[in-house]
Amino acid sequence: AVVSTQSTGTLVYSPEGAEVPGLDPVLIIGRNSLAAFEEVAGHTMEMERFRPNIVTVERRPYDDESWQEVIVGEGVLEFSYRCTRCLITNVAPDGTRTDQTMASLRAIRPRCEKTNKPVFGSYFKVKCPG
Repeated sequence: AVVSTQSTGTLVYSPEGAEVPGLDPVLIIGRNSLAAFEEVAGHTMEMERFRPNIVTVERRPYDDESWQEVIVGEGVLEFSYRCTRCLITNVAPDGTRTDQTMASLRAIRPRCEKTNKPVFGSYFKVKCPG
């Protein structure tokens, strides 16, 4: 997958096993994935509700869930793990609350085998800075 962006930035990495605040994995969600999810759920949701770092435009909904690497400029991101969703998705960035988002995630999306929480979006770690 290739992500093109107009803004500039630098991808950085932390040494294996090091815990560096602010260098958590990058959350990626596809715009078409959200549109497909909204269609099945029967209501719209703001992308910001899911708090992704990068929003992609993929060819088909949920294509982003099979990516193993993403190129961002000269940097390369590598798949790390699926994002399990929690109740924070019921809270919009402006503080507006709804129960619809989590209820829809639970009803529609696949579940994590370990936690049984619904998944939506994928975390990637920086493989090559750029």
